[in-house]
Amino acid sequence: MDMTGLRAARIMLVEDSEGDVYAFKRALREARILNDVDVFATGKDAIAHLTNEDNQANLPGIVFLDINLPLGNGFEVLRKIKSQETIARIPVVMLTISQEEEDIIRSYEYGAVSFITKCVRAENLLDILSSVPGFRFIAYSGAPEEEYSPTR
Repeated sequence: MDMTGLRAARIMLVEDSEGDVYAFKRALREARILNDVDVFATGKDAIAHLTNEDNQANLPGIVFLDINLPLGNGFEVLRKIKSQETIARIPVVMLTISQEEEDIIRSYEYGAVSFITKCVRAENLLDILSSVPGFRFIAYSGAPEEEYSPTR
């Protein structure tokens, strides 16, 4: 099989809390996942990026979306993603501190593939990324994590 055209999918994180962004990236490092992560602090910025024709070649393979965001909550962003043909197939995982059954049900009704509560753990990320059909991720299997430095 020719592997020359393969490349790892990008990960989009839509999160306004710097602490939660740090925790998410730390969980990626602990899981030894090296995919590039694009971080957006507002739903408005994330939708603008996803729908910009110039970005179509670099769309993410998965979106991790906080429910509580400025300029459009996560549910609004999820509905916009799922309503637009060019980006509707991107898997979306909802992130929140909420464990309310209503939020979980709403997430799935609007098209999320998963719902996880913060703090994100390495095992959760590996399980989710491994379950997304066609998602390619880079897992570092060499020296301990202190000996490598992800670029983002």
